[in-house]
Amino acid sequence: MNHPGVYTANAASMWSSLDQPIAAPAGVLGVAARGGSRYLIQRPPTLQAVAALLDAIPPAGRVVVENPYGLPQVSIPAVMTARRMPVMNRPADPATPVTRAGVTVLQVTDAHTLADAERVIIDGFPLPHLQPWVPGQALPPLVLKLPGWRIWLAHRHGRPAAAGYTYDDGAAVGVYWLATLPEHRSAGVGKALMTAMLAAHPGRTATLVATAAGVPLYAGLAFSVVSTATWYTRAA
Repeated sequence: MNHPGVYTANAASMWSSLDQPIAAPAGVLGVAARGGSRYLIQRPPTLQAVAALLDAIPPAGRVVVENPYGLPQVSIPAVMTARRMPVMNRPADPATPVTRAGVTVLQVTDAHTLADAERVIIDGFPLPHLQPWVPGQALPPLVLKLPGWRIWLAHRHGRPAAAGYTYDDGAAVGVYWLATLPEHRSAGVGKALMTAMLAAHPGRTATLVATAAGVPLYAGLAFSVVSTATWYTRAA
């Protein structure tokens, strides 16, 4: 459990369930995701392999290359940026949903609520490459029918406040895109949402990549850092 392979396997299964594959070197998953191409390095690479992959990406369009294995930085093309974030895992221990006054958490089951969750995610991070928001661009209605996917939305005082999704690959549950709108932060909404997600997947190791803002929440819920992922991004 204490290695990034748990996350890598979950992310690879999740992306493969939704997106079309594209050509990629051995040991790398490539998909044509909404908003651009995405590459996931699936086994510990050499620095030379990472550099070669970055040099070989398509010449146009948005690209994200995700390396979960914690290598030191490599030289990157001038048009790319690099961001380092911790990969965190949680053992398959029971979780109890946390309640907060005025906060309700639900699993999304219809297109209208899916649109609310998608907009919260895009504006809450935010995700500039998906703005202005277009319904279905990040989370198409198909995800409501795909095995393993669950979309989650929290309301605070009746208004959409936080959202994210989980993907269960049969061995672990991955937590993705958990975001809270600025006006609802520091009110316990994220914790209520996260604990509801974990409680819905008893007996599963949980895994995620954390933003700096999310690390204290996840650490308080028994997640621990297993590596530092590097995300290489080219905006267009």
